[in-house]
Amino acid sequence: MTNASLHALVRLRRLTVDEARRDLAAAVAAETAAQEAARAIEMAIARETAVACGLEGGDKAVHAFAAWLQQIRPSARAADAAMDCAMLRTAEARAVLAAARAAAEAAETMVARHAAERLAEQTRAEQQALDETAGAVTVRRIGANPGDPAPSL
Repeated sequence: MTNASLHALVRLRRLTVDEARRDLAAAVAAETAAQEAARAIEMAIARETAVACGLEGGDKAVHAFAAWLQQIRPSARAADAAMDCAMLRTAEARAVLAAARAAAEAAETMVARHAAERLAEQTRAEQQALDETAGAVTVRRIGANPGDPAPSL
């Protein structure tokens, strides 16, 4: 991949992480709202149960409670189901965020590896140029004067 392609990939992965974070925040907010709704129904049932069980209410209060309880139970079940669903969505959003983070880290690692490879290639090329220059100087010194004795190594 080209350097520009790698940097574009990193930007895309970071955008994906940002989107996954927003989705997780929304899922957590929905889960919190679902939990509060379920808790409110549970508290209402507990409050009405206490009133119905009180001595001052009588049979009329118990019958009214029974009718009310029949009406509220479907709402309680729906609130519990909504809470379960919201919890699953939150878990899924957490998994998506973890995957997005891993993909972003992998892309950043690719960029770093690519940069290290380019630096190593550049260093090798510089060293090769230095070696060639040093070799040329040595060859010129040895062959500079044909009558001179060869230097001892």
